[in-house]
Amino acid sequence: MPGCVLRVLGDAFQSERFLAGSSFTPCNVFRKGEPKAKEPVWETSGMAIPVSDASGDNFVEQVQDSIRFLKINANELARLRNHTGLEAMSLDFGVNRKDGFLQSSFFPPELISLAASLGIGIELSIYGDYES
Repeated sequence: MPGCVLRVLGDAFQSERFLAGSSFTPCNVFRKGEPKAKEPVWETSGMAIPVSDASGDNFVEQVQDSIRFLKINANELARLRNHTGLEAMSLDFGVNRKDGFLQSSFFPPELISLAASLGIGIELSIYGDYES
């Protein structure tokens, strides 16, 4: 799923409780033990919040959108970081697999610094062709 989402996880995290007073609108909310699409059940609770809808071929735009998101939502992200049950937050950048010898993506210091100051990790998900 190309684009970038903020993934929020924690076994005891209650998304609905946090979202009741939040401006965030998640694209996915899940609870530990509930059925999952490809796996038997979710191993933890959490949610995903859209950060960038830029395509998997436009990593630079995803980064720019993410920097803007972190700056605009710093107070709400700090409140989220301190919410009961939260164990981890990460920005998950979805990019498309490219043909060739090497595929690399550069995370600028501004993004790393902003994310770190809010206790947010960074991950890169590389999507290729899916064959069932």
